[in-house]
Amino acid sequence: MRAGSPRAGAGGAVLIEGTLTILDGLPLRMGGQITPCRISWRLLGPEEAPVVAVMGGISADRRVCAAPGSEEAEGWWEGVAGMAAALDPQRWRILSFDFLAGPGSSSAPAAPASGVIPSLTPADQGDALRAVADHLELPRLHAVLGASYGGAVALAFAADHAERTESALVIGAAHRSHPMATALRVVQRRIVVDALARGTDREGLALARALAMTTYRSHEEFERRFAGEPRIGPDRLRFPVEDYLDHHGRIFAERFDALGFLCLSLSMDLQDVDPARVRAPVTLVAMEPDAIAPLWQVRELYERLGPGHTLVEVHTTAGHDGFLTDVETFRRVVGRFLRGAAER
Repeated sequence: MRAGSPRAGAGGAVLIEGTLTILDGLPLRMGGQITPCRISWRLLGPEEAPVVAVMGGISADRRVCAAPGSEEAEGWWEGVAGMAAALDPQRWRILSFDFLAGPGSSSAPAAPASGVIPSLTPADQGDALRAVADHLELPRLHAVLGASYGGAVALAFAADHAERTESALVIGAAHRSHPMATALRVVQRRIVVDALARGTDREGLALARALAMTTYRSHEEFERRFAGEPRIGPDRLRFPVEDYLDHHGRIFAERFDALGFLCLSLSMDLQDVDPARVRAPVTLVAMEPDAIAPLWQVRELYERLGPGHTLVEVHTTAGHDGFLTDVETFRRVVGRFLRGAAER
């Protein structure tokens, strides 16, 4: 294990970052293993505070929020996490890690010679989180929070490692991939595989991400922001929404490599959690509308979980990305969840 020296921040928050190296490898649920396996992690908060693990979408890394009093760049959940927010690192100790195959510095499965995409599941990410908790000698987490892909990981953790957490918050995710969401990701993966064959992987990644962006926000938001007339470009008409799609595609392609994207895209479609196996108390948050984890599917999961769990429905014009854009709403959602977890 490689770890940096603890750095004290404002309000008693202490930041520690490091990389756990599992020389013997991390076995994968669908066969094979990552050997050696490196998992980069981050722990931010007072040393005696309750530990809360936090995970985001596939493009999120271990920096959930900036350390108080530091000059760090903002994290991916700034506002919901941060000074005086629901996940205040002066009150909670925030544990996070770079997903396996993600845009951070954790390991990815090796690409088979056949060119088949490695089978990495959300449950494997849950095993990685447990390995980090073991190494940091954290026998039981106060809570596990996840949104989008991270929500799938949190649900898998609640099923596989219930003895290691008091409760779980699952936002915008369900026990299986919705077939329409899988169809979208199949097309995305075919775009990237084709681009790899032509040596244009960055262009393929950008196009795949642009396609994904059409599902992360609602029809209402697209109408409000991009309903203007097309303008005449150098060689064709260009619609207002194209700038938005190109911008996000370009940013994504700069951070991801093709194999990592293919692994995580497939991983989302390999989510398979039997609700009967979920033993830790779970709070499900369904956004309406949400093209990735539709409300009816999250309601189905809630019914199958049985008593002892909670369903929260959030109506948002942002769609699936509501957990990122509706900051005040999700500050309240996360705050209520943490208060309830503390009472339990």
